[in-house]
Amino acid sequence: MKERRKNLLIHLLIVLCILLPPVASVSFPPQDTPIVIQEVILTTIPAYDWLSPALHVSTVFLIILLYRYGQRVGRVFGAYFGILFLFFAFVQNIAVTEHYGLAVVTGNLAMILIVSLFWMWEVIRPQNVYTFQRLPTWRYWVVPFAFLAFWFPVGADLGPDFSPLLLLTSSYGVAFCATTPVVIAILTLIYPRVNTRLLTVTSLVGLIIGLANVMSLFTMPGYNLWILFLHTPLIFISIYGLVLPILLKTNITT
Repeated sequence: MKERRKNLLIHLLIVLCILLPPVASVSFPPQDTPIVIQEVILTTIPAYDWLSPALHVSTVFLIILLYRYGQRVGRVFGAYFGILFLFFAFVQNIAVTEHYGLAVVTGNLAMILIVSLFWMWEVIRPQNVYTFQRLPTWRYWVVPFAFLAFWFPVGADLGPDFSPLLLLTSSYGVAFCATTPVVIAILTLIYPRVNTRLLTVTSLVGLIIGLANVMSLFTMPGYNLWILFLHTPLIFISIYGLVLPILLKTNITT
């Protein structure tokens, strides 16, 4: 019961972060909030595209090591994504924008920072057991969706672009929405030998931000159906990460 209350409080804290409004040095009416968020994102992600190839390659290399050596590289895996989430929290959500000056997407920053802190705690006190055993076929449905997120095939015009080059240069690694599905997918593939609290916290924040992207179709200029489609891995895998402990009715670690 005590653990359930603690988990409920953590989840409530995350949900309350939604109420934190963006702040900017240039005042703006509440109805401009989606545009402020859009300007921040369009400023920050392109600024760090140069990191993308290194992050794609290092992630693939780390997954191979994880599959080969399992627990021996577990702390490295946790630290890698803990640092990436810390990067997303501050770098992706703070920018000097053209129309609003210095702007901070406070809610997203707080939620992603919480995710980062849980990953850092996993490094200090590991609970994940990175042993990839044979699973029922249905549990591998996350793999193609995670691959889609890793590829994130979108062009400069925000339309489809299936260039293989994007397997090195897409927004994976420099954007929360493209990276998080891959992380959650890996956790689901080692379930139930997983830090359940870490899985649910990461999935809850992923789902909240994924659903915010659904709303962006109606509130952000230029946001189109293709961009929304590319966020389906974030939405679907996050939901799966939340319901998997219920589906399998087992919870080895909390």
